[in-house]
Amino acid sequence: MSALPGFPGASHLYHIGATGFFLDHPEHITLSPQQAATLGKARENALRALGESARKVAAAEEQLWQLTAADQPSSASVEAKVRELEKLRGDQRLAFIRAVGEAAKVLTDEQRQALLGQLPPSPNPAAGMGQAIPQPGGSMGGGMMMDDDAMEMPPAGGGSMGAGGGGMGHM
Repeated sequence: MSALPGFPGASHLYHIGATGFFLDHPEHITLSPQQAATLGKARENALRALGESARKVAAAEEQLWQLTAADQPSSASVEAKVRELEKLRGDQRLAFIRAVGEAAKVLTDEQRQALLGQLPPSPNPAAGMGQAIPQPGGSMGGGMMMDDDAMEMPPAGGGSMGAGGGGMGHM
């Protein structure tokens, strides 16, 4: 496996990017049109991958349901299916973390520092006029978090969601 992108002196950058691939921080950074398009595409690809992975998890959950519905469930079959499910979930989570790391590489060092509060906020002409900043990818702004069994979009500000409480808030 390849190493995750690292950014010396920029701890928590992955956490900041997990909510919306850095597109949800116009008050901290100004993205070039190319950066915004690249990050929007990265977010769309990550959402697509999460959806595909969630479908695989749901199918495996259904298979586990069938295995445990037997009058004499096979311990070996149930154990194998549970391990498969957890590998799917782990792979899903790792793929999301890698996607956020790749998105962070799109930012400049200065933008990463501004996100971490190490620089004053960049001037944003629309901020003072009360105008919304359009985000690539349509209406998916606000961020994303992954619940244990599905993908969900959390309220702005992030955090874990869902009944399982094991969302991507704690990568």
